[in-house]
Amino acid sequence: MDDLTFLLYCEYEYHMTQSEGGILFMESALCLFLYGVVLAGPIIDKMGVKLSLILGLACYGFGKFLLIFLDTRTQLTVIMVTIIPFGASIVFPCVMLGVKKLTLESGRPQAFSFFYASMISGAILGGPLVDLIRYDFKYSVWEYSHINEETG
Repeated sequence: MDDLTFLLYCEYEYHMTQSEGGILFMESALCLFLYGVVLAGPIIDKMGVKLSLILGLACYGFGKFLLIFLDTRTQLTVIMVTIIPFGASIVFPCVMLGVKKLTLESGRPQAFSFFYASMISGAILGGPLVDLIRYDFKYSVWEYSHINEETG
């Protein structure tokens, strides 16, 4: 889902062109690859699957949470090339290893099927759920005011 929504996020929140947003996403993907090749393997080997998964999800979730509060393109770039790809580089292999490690060989095909079905369901339902949540809370009593310093 990130690749489908990130360009829109960059365009509407930071008034980036599609090329600028695409280049930033490419830089993030390149960092994901590099962190995965250089850092993720040794971390997973030292910490184990469970602790690595916790570390990766914490970094990835924290990075996504920080996207709410960013004001400048520089802050966005720093988060998109450090915390988020680092967390993702640990999470993706750990989820696969976790499914393999925590299932019996006879039930492994069903476990992987359930895992992929959950990912696809999340991708399909993510957008409508965000729209529903934003619509429901649009008329609530609290109000969040965010002013982007670069774009006003």
